[in-house]
Amino acid sequence: MRRKPAAVLSSAALLLAAMAGDGLASPRAAVREDAEEARDAWFMDGGRHVAVERLGPAALGASSTPRALAPVRLRYPGGRTVEASVGATAIVEVEPGALDMFDALGAAGVELVRPLMPSIGLWLVRDKGGGDGLDLAQRLQGAARPAFVREAIPDLHVRLKAHGAPFAPDDPRLPDQWYFDDLRMQEAWGRAQGDAATSIVVIDTGCDLDHPDLAAKMDPGLDVIDDDDDPTYQPGEQSVNHGTACAGLIAADTNNGVGIAGGCPACRLRCVRLIDDEPRPISASVDAFEFALQVNAAVVSNSWGYADPMPVPRVVEAAINRLFDAGRNGKGALVLFAAGNDDREILDDELQAVRGVLTVGAVNHLEDATSFTNRGRSIDLVAPTGTLSTDIAGSEGDDASDYTDRFGGTSSACPVAAGVAGLLVSAAPERTAGELYDVMIRTARLAPYAVPDESGHDPIFGHGIIDPVAALTEVLGDEPPPLSGGGEGAGDQRAGCACASTGAGSGERRGLAAAALLGLAAAARRRGAARARR
Repeated sequence: MRRKPAAVLSSAALLLAAMAGDGLASPRAAVREDAEEARDAWFMDGGRHVAVERLGPAALGASSTPRALAPVRLRYPGGRTVEASVGATAIVEVEPGALDMFDALGAAGVELVRPLMPSIGLWLVRDKGGGDGLDLAQRLQGAARPAFVREAIPDLHVRLKAHGAPFAPDDPRLPDQWYFDDLRMQEAWGRAQGDAATSIVVIDTGCDLDHPDLAAKMDPGLDVIDDDDDPTYQPGEQSVNHGTACAGLIAADTNNGVGIAGGCPACRLRCVRLIDDEPRPISASVDAFEFALQVNAAVVSNSWGYADPMPVPRVVEAAINRLFDAGRNGKGALVLFAAGNDDREILDDELQAVRGVLTVGAVNHLEDATSFTNRGRSIDLVAPTGTLSTDIAGSEGDDASDYTDRFGGTSSACPVAAGVAGLLVSAAPERTAGELYDVMIRTARLAPYAVPDESGHDPIFGHGIIDPVAALTEVLGDEPPPLSGGGEGAGDQRAGCACASTGAGSGERRGLAAAALLGLAAAARRRGAARARR
């Protein structure tokens, strides 16, 4: 049974209690008590007590859809603070099948705005009395809480950031799509090229839907910022090319004589515009995941996170896990997140640590960790940075052409892995999302600079470098074709091969191969424990 927060009297209840008491209290005392409550605002988020300091009055924001927002400072257990804003709305989680929900909420002075993810009971609401989302959340977690309300939190507006948008790779630039060479993607494509029934959703800054290497691959998407079905990027915003570059790495039109290849050549794409220059409510990310659920997405690629590291709001965690558990006709969607580029440890209550998330870090062309990639127990896999990708046409992009070779960060590693995930879903559509996570982790190559623990995990490299050929071999049950070029030592000449770049001799290479086998065996024993710690 979920532990409920302690009852807190609303302002009106405090006043009534003071007037109806034993004569010791007075309306003036109630006002003082109410003032203390205002200074000590709080809400419960998944068992976490979040103290809230109001920093000023509400004012209209500067976004294309301005709304009155009041600045607040959130104080989480452990000392972390996050700057945010609250508007008029809150998010409630109600018990499934609460038939009297509408009438009971109305009687409590609550107006239903719209459903967010009704399959798990998430609704957006506002206070009929004119209070903001923080007032309402605190009231619904106190004495006025209807019995069927599990949780209520303010619909916080927080800044999101696209991981890696400002990053310029500091390693030597290799021509063309060296990252696909490093992953032996041509061999992988010889075995599977994806399927048009496999839909991959890119949640990001929006996309250039008319790009010559993307237009033929795009299905209808969503703009959760402007609340319409046009996820086109917004000209003039920072990191405007970010979503387009992610989409190109995943599934650019391939074998068409134009531009670049995509990781999953036959897969389809949908874009969701979630990120711009303004703080966005947490309900917007729930909307994005609900869209992925409704369109039956197979893979959801997320190269973004909170600008200020913070615990993931429980409603966002619940939405991701719903997608992982029930998406793709009950088989579950594969939800990939970039690790982030802050060169720090990810804590166990953050977005990347959610049970349904596969977290992807970044390595360079030498298969060493990049200088920026985040680390921690939540890192599942690493992938090479996809430095060359599609770019918005014209002056809005990063390059005068339709392509950029300046993409990078874990933002580019995540969609590289998402394309591989699309290949696996297409090759083994009967497998669950959890089973395919297991396959990707069990077949990963040991990173040459990793120092794995007894469970096969390294805090920087996770369980190794994603290996599409080995993963497809497992799900298809056959043997991979020989390495392109053939001949003795051909494998040592692959771009990014650690043994070639370090000049290792044959004995050293055998040692590396043995270490890799040990790492894979350890990884095979590990997956259950990893999901349990989440």
